[in-house]
Amino acid sequence: MNIFEMFYESFKKYFELILKEVEKAEDPELQVRIFIEGFVNVIYEEREFFRTYVEELSRNAANPEVKKMKTIFYDQFMEHLKKLLQQGIRAGVFVGFDTEKLARAIYFLSIGVIFTRYAMKIDFDLKEQNAFQVDRILESIKSR
Repeated sequence: MNIFEMFYESFKKYFELILKEVEKAEDPELQVRIFIEGFVNVIYEEREFFRTYVEELSRNAANPEVKKMKTIFYDQFMEHLKKLLQQGIRAGVFVGFDTEKLARAIYFLSIGVIFTRYAMKIDFDLKEQNAFQVDRILESIKSR
């Protein structure tokens, strides 16, 4: 099994675990926070694996197999996050907005912070930066 298959299999397992934690929370805002921060926390805890993964991904970005696995992960992330955001809108916790675009923005921010942390020689607390981003996003979409 190559590193990309290991990544894919690991994230299938993490998706299940994170979604179980999301289901335990009743508050839509907390559900979104658990979902987004859950993945970054896993990446933080398994940082050596993900540092290696990011390096390999950078070298093999054009590989069709790699693109397929990345796309499957992206699609699953987006599907679940959009659902959580839509539930928050329906519950009146969040204002109305394009959930596809916001979910994509959250994904880009999360992936960007991960790649910046592990693909460059920039030292910052990954969990702290992600929590800051999530706080700002959630604050901006809350119903007043």
